[in-house]
Amino acid sequence: MKTHLSEEQISACIAGDRSREVESHLRDCPECAAQIASTQKSLLLFRDSGYQCAEYWQKQPQEPASRRPARWAAAGAALGVAITASVVLLRKPEPQAAPKEEVFLQIPYVVPPAPYERTTVVHMDVPVAALIAAGFRMDAAAANSVSADVMVGQDGRPLAVGFPPVVFQEVEQ
Repeated sequence: MKTHLSEEQISACIAGDRSREVESHLRDCPECAAQIASTQKSLLLFRDSGYQCAEYWQKQPQEPASRRPARWAAAGAALGVAITASVVLLRKPEPQAAPKEEVFLQIPYVVPPAPYERTTVVHMDVPVAALIAAGFRMDAAAANSVSADVMVGQDGRPLAVGFPPVVFQEVEQ
């Protein structure tokens, strides 16, 4: 044989299936003999490590049978707590009634702000006469001025007035 052994021939040789031709080649070719010896040594080390692992685990003390159900019960209880906690935490809160807020009313005959226009809210004392002139009917018991929030556009013109619920009665249109 002028060439080295193929992988199939080496596998068959390690498995114990050697022909006379392979035997004579192994006597004449130290490279193939060394490869077969190295592969057999690796396989033996692998087998021995499996035996050592099995022996190690056989020598370990076994848990008493009475502790196994206790661990399952503890694991089940932990799972139950986790599920309960996730249900409680992920539950959507029920909608609550919005707190009574002040009423913001647009001032009649004023062009509303453009969608891109900035507005600010300014807290001020507004004269009752100015509110009546703008079309609002005010309570007769009100003083000369009313504390209100006024929405002002970026050009400075008033757009809406926010009244506390006690002061405002209704709007005259």
